[in-house]
Amino acid sequence: MSFCGGNPQTRPDVVLVVCGTNDITARDLTWTAWGKPTSTATGIALVDLCAYEDCHTGAYATVPIHLIASQIVRCTGQARAYSRLRYVFPDGTPWPGIPADLNTSGYMAGPGRVLPPADQTVGLGC
Repeated sequence: MSFCGGNPQTRPDVVLVVCGTNDITARDLTWTAWGKPTSTATGIALVDLCAYEDCHTGAYATVPIHLIASQIVRCTGQARAYSRLRYVFPDGTPWPGIPADLNTSGYMAGPGRVLPPADQTVGLGC
């Protein structure tokens, strides 16, 4: 699995879920079915609770997270990699009340910042 321009890793223990931010970092990951068409992981996510509000300091918490890696593709040199990553918070979103179509363009702190995708799925590169 390669993500955010980093070196490919097998069964990574830590995954920065949304590139360019530290809003969701999955840690202590335990993977099952690695190398199969779909692999899943359970772990703990360190999330910035203040990430989607217009505030100047982060408030961090840990919450359970599940990751689902899928859609294996061939990369250069015959290497294979997962190309899709979906994340799920089994206890519900750590940001209740934040709309899926949130726009940060008017925010004083971080206008236009990268937001997690509304469908909780990100693309992975080779």
